Amino acid sequence: MNLLRLTKEIKAGLIVVLGITAVILGFSYLKSNSLLGKSTTLYAVYDHVGGLQSGTAVSLNGFSVGTIDDITFLDETGKLMVSFTLTTDLPIPADSKAELYDTSVLGGKGLQIVLGTPGSAIAQNGDTLNSTVKVGMTDRITELMEPLEAKVNSAIVETDLLMKNLNQLLDTDSQALLRETLKNFSETSASLKVISQNVSENLVANEQALGTILENTAELTANLSTVSQTLNEADLKGLMTDLDASISSTKEILEGIKSGDGSVGQIFTNQELYVSLTSNLNQLEWLLQDLRLNPKRYLSVSVFGKKQKDYVAPESDPAKTSKNQ
Repeated sequence: MNLLRLTKEIKAGLIVVLGITAVILGFSYLKSNSLLGKSTTLYAVYDHVGGLQSGTAVSLNGFSVGTIDDITFLDETGKLMVSFTLTTDLPIPADSKAELYDTSVLGGKGLQIVLGTPGSAIAQNGDTLNSTVKVGMTDRITELMEPLEAKVNSAIVETDLLMKNLNQLLDTDSQALLRETLKNFSETSASLKVISQNVSENLVANEQALGTILENTAELTANLSTVSQTLNEADLKGLMTDLDASISSTKEILEGIKSGDGSVGQIFTNQELYVSLTSNLNQLEWLLQDLRLNPKRYLSVSVFGKKQKDYVAPESDPAKTSKNQ
């Protein structure tokens, strides 16, 4: 009887122990802690954890290797110390970093291990890793929006100031003038519309004439092309060569005349020859004049042996006049 009672008590005790063990194992499982495997508790210090919670998984290259145990204030400065336990057999170098990062666009925070130099000293239980914060998309958007927000606010203030100045400038008379200007602009637009319609109608009415003009223009262009082709085919080079030769010959003749070569050159350059020719021409002129005025002086006609009278020079004898001069 006593043995049976003892057996029931032992069974009850075993059930309680097994239950407690199951609760502990389940709690450890939920916290991703291994009671049987290797575990290492490490620390990291941050100025701000951005809403990081205890129990959040710690990852390495996207794979969960532990959980965050606790987050507490380190000292009076307000810095936060995060303690976390790693349950991986992978050696963690002491110069590894505990990086805080955004788990989603909504801004959730997670902790990941960035491995340090392979082969260096291994982090031991209770060590503190270097902490870093990875700038997330939300933070980047915030950084970009801050200067934009400042510019927008400045633009709003300037726009408000501009509107106030416009309200001050646009008094009753100015508003009436503005309305009159807008009215005139509207009338001008209507006139332009009418003109445009008239031009369109004229174009339609003179479509045939315009076609004829275009055809004539095309024919004129073709004729010009033919003329241009004819000129291209002509021996313009030979013509220019002949013209150049003619100009050169003329230039040589003029240079010869200038230098006194030949009779023409002597006439233009020899002063004595010029004076002599002028004197001879004057004498010839006197002779012809005297012959015209006094033919008896040069023609001697004797009728019946009558004696010729002596010649008496007239008072208007040009030779005498020239000598006296």
